[in-house]
Amino acid sequence: MTGSDSSGLWKPDQSRACEHNNLEWESGSLSTIDCQQRSEPVNFLVILLGLTINYLWLKDLDRFDDAWFFRLRRRIEDSFAQSLDVSTDEADEKSYTARRESDQSWFLPLLVIYSLPILALALLLWFIADRGFGLPAMLVHLIVLLVAFDRTQPLKLASEFLRHWRAGDMEACELYLEEELATDEEISCSSEVEIAEYFKQQLTYRCFEKMFVMFFWYMLTGPLGVMFNYISYQLRDSHREDQAANQVRSVDTIIYVLEWIPLRLLALTFSLAGNFVYCFESFKRSLWEFNPEADSAAMLYSYAGCAMSGLLGAESDEQDSEDADGSYRQSEARQIESLQALLERSQAIWLAVLALITIFGLQIA
Repeated sequence: MTGSDSSGLWKPDQSRACEHNNLEWESGSLSTIDCQQRSEPVNFLVILLGLTINYLWLKDLDRFDDAWFFRLRRRIEDSFAQSLDVSTDEADEKSYTARRESDQSWFLPLLVIYSLPILALALLLWFIADRGFGLPAMLVHLIVLLVAFDRTQPLKLASEFLRHWRAGDMEACELYLEEELATDEEISCSSEVEIAEYFKQQLTYRCFEKMFVMFFWYMLTGPLGVMFNYISYQLRDSHREDQAANQVRSVDTIIYVLEWIPLRLLALTFSLAGNFVYCFESFKRSLWEFNPEADSAAMLYSYAGCAMSGLLGAESDEQDSEDADGSYRQSEARQIESLQALLERSQAIWLAVLALITIFGLQIA
């Protein structure tokens, strides 16, 4: 007997309905798995396209305009400040400062600043999902990644600085640091040594925050994670003098957490791309260190210095006896070129690892 009625006999229709429901559940779960597996090669393809466009098409264009974010932030913070209805009279200055440090005056604006762009991006991705064979969604991914890259290219950054450096124009070097690297701190370098060291540290950290951090979080969380990182860096670089100290510390802590894993992965990559013994020893000593007050840029530059140690020794020893006036400048130029090559090799290693992860994921599927 294959079916039943109310008396206990089995009915074929009920059996076929159960099989149909099981097939629907299995196909739904399989489609979810397939979507997750397809996202890996698509993300890797977006990174490759982003790097290619960033290098070939956008290399001669100016940096992306972030004014939209600054205007959004100013309006949100001003609207919350007005809602507090606080007088700015001198008699109320202490009360005004105390209320600015309150949770309502800094946490809620910070939450809204993070939420609005991320929610807008999530809604856009939801709206264009499964449309046009996925091409619109891929285009949005690409645009978000290009904005996050902000035209960062180790070769371009190093070559333009070296052009001024070899000409001996230190004023042009300082101006280049202020304009191109867009540092939020005042540059006070009194000598060529300080200018060169400052540039090498900023070059390392700029490539790290604009490229390697974005690589890591894009592969892990997609464009929403990239947007979260972008907002965090923009908040750090655009804070005002009258901004609540609690907000500044919170943003710095968020950035430190976001950079903690990518920084250590890049340090390990420096070991593979440079002097493995020196760099890996330094890497092991600070592997589990977690201190939000630490300077990530200085730590990363120390790893890069360990990776480059010993690689230029023979060449620099041969040229130390040459023109004394230009020997230091030539030596620093070689170190900058070596740092640029280290960053490019590290980028190639990351891309190779991402490609292997993508291929390995496809083979498992």
